[in-house]
Amino acid sequence: MNEGNHITADNLYLFALQLLQEPEMRNAATHLKECAVCRAQLGEVQGEMVIYALTAEVQTPPSQARERLLRQVAEEKKEVPADPVEEQREPVLYPRNSRMYQMDAPEEREPRRAAALMAWLGWGVVACLAVVTGMQVDQRQMVQQDMAVATAQLSQSEQQNERAEQVLQALRDPSAMQVAMHLPLSATAAPKVDPEGHVIYLARTGALLFLADHLDPLENGMTYELWLLPAQAGQPAISVGLFKPDANGNASVVMPPLPRDVAAKGFGVTVEKEGGSQTPTPPIILAGM
Repeated sequence: MNEGNHITADNLYLFALQLLQEPEMRNAATHLKECAVCRAQLGEVQGEMVIYALTAEVQTPPSQARERLLRQVAEEKKEVPADPVEEQREPVLYPRNSRMYQMDAPEEREPRRAAALMAWLGWGVVACLAVVTGMQVDQRQMVQQDMAVATAQLSQSEQQNERAEQVLQALRDPSAMQVAMHLPLSATAAPKVDPEGHVIYLARTGALLFLADHLDPLENGMTYELWLLPAQAGQPAISVGLFKPDANGNASVVMPPLPRDVAAKGFGVTVEKEGGSQTPTPPIILAGM
């Protein structure tokens, strides 16, 4: 039934009319679910059949012709005398193997059979159009679903490309602020280089990239939180984002949602309860100015 892994044009028409054999109908339906080319061709076939059926319009005769016909019938209406021979004719009896005794001659039954056949043919055409229209609606829904999935994938890809472009812009911009973060030193504590963090921040666009390593593991229900310390006096610290290290103590915060044009004098990292905090909770784990 297939040529080159596709359904032939003849079989597409037979499938649209539900005239294929049952095994071929099942094979064609399975193939159409997987083949976009055959689904598109089937849609064209169904559209052509619907358009052809709808173009056959019933023409109403002019009113003048109807009136002229009625006048002619009224003028020619005459009483026909009964035929004595006809009145004396006995009913015609047919064999008992027929469905019922007939009073009409075989010649008079032919028009009735033709009328019944035409009536059934009309209903068949209507049923066929209903099936074709239903299949066309299903085909259109499948095409719309495919388009929706492709549009969502394209939108996600564009967002990822835009985010990557912002990261590259922040890394290449010579005016970006770069801060190395270490454990705060005190008079009683010996210098320690682990853990460490590094921030690249471009205030003009609000782009920020934070990388850390050798972080200590957290207790259950706790998280790290990165803070931006504004350069303008009196402004509170701004929460940049929450993060947790992996098994090797590495963590990152990439392109968090930050306002633009906020100058920073430094950054800090604290340990907070799950969900974060409105203000930094001492002590400062990492700090950089």
